[in-house]
Amino acid sequence: MQHVTRFKKMVIFLMAFVMICTTVNVSAATTYKRGGRTYRYRSGSYKVYFNSVLTNTPKKPGVMINQNVMIPYKPTLVKKGPKMASTYNKASKTLTLSYNGTTVKMTANKKKMYVNGQKVKLRTAPLFVNFSGADTLMVPAKALCQAFNLGYKYKKKKKAIYITAPTTTTNSPAAPQAPVTGSGLTAQSFKGMSTSQFIAAMGPVAQADYHRSGVLASVTLAQAILESGWGKSTLAQNANNMFGMKTNLSGNTWAGSAWDGVSSYSIRTGEEYDGKHVTITASFRKYPGVAQSVADHSAYLVNAKNGSANRYKGLTATKNYKEQITIIKKGGYATSSTYISQLTSLIERYDLDQYDR
Repeated sequence: MQHVTRFKKMVIFLMAFVMICTTVNVSAATTYKRGGRTYRYRSGSYKVYFNSVLTNTPKKPGVMINQNVMIPYKPTLVKKGPKMASTYNKASKTLTLSYNGTTVKMTANKKKMYVNGQKVKLRTAPLFVNFSGADTLMVPAKALCQAFNLGYKYKKKKKAIYITAPTTTTNSPAAPQAPVTGSGLTAQSFKGMSTSQFIAAMGPVAQADYHRSGVLASVTLAQAILESGWGKSTLAQNANNMFGMKTNLSGNTWAGSAWDGVSSYSIRTGEEYDGKHVTITASFRKYPGVAQSVADHSAYLVNAKNGSANRYKGLTATKNYKEQITIIKKGGYATSSTYISQLTSLIERYDLDQYDR
């Protein structure tokens, strides 16, 4: 029995020794820079979970800096986790993350971020941590969770943080967003998005516009999907133009335009006239963001004139998406002979009218 007891003690000692050595090795190889100085990271590593699933890799854990858990954004937020859309500008060291209609911009070593264009102060700035010779951009977990309305829990004893998806589901439309001027969502965010992520990002924008203009969110979403290729078309990516709005439409005789009247982008585009497909070079409107494109598009549908009468008369008098689409087509908006059926199919397939409710 005595030999068994000694053996157990030895096993426990060896396990503890291995754990200590592992922690020491990770810490010894880890450094970070703050305020122009380089520091050796001596604290422990932290695991990151999203909906109870581990998202970080052993070589890139969370770290505690300035009493804030900093996490590697790419594995925990983009590749796994909530799978946010992201872009990183190496020259300016600026990271842009988009998720569920919210866009956050932050820059390495700057204690501020912009949430849909609104400045928010940070206690700990994003920074680069060097894990065994490789630099990794780390971001403040709690601040980002608050910005994206994600659940956040820190468990000190387990050295882990638990991130959870928003409590609202895609079956319940999100609350209306702030006015157009406060939106920072751009089409660049749609590059890596799936169809469901695109709808989740654009849905609240279209819904907020619906409350302002009366153009059904489902109609706006279907038109954006069809005309911008889920936000990935050349025009959308380079001009945030989601609807193919040209610089000259109906003589530009309508009120409430969100376009600045100057910015434009010219491309060759295919159109259909009398059943024949032709290619032309056209000048299109360029916007600072997606919300401005949506607002300008709706202002056109509501206020464009055909002589002295409204081109799309009766559009906002109906709350039926099929009727709105028919009015838009008959008003001369689209030249495609299948435009009505295409939009209707998109709305029904992806349940876009959930944002009309």
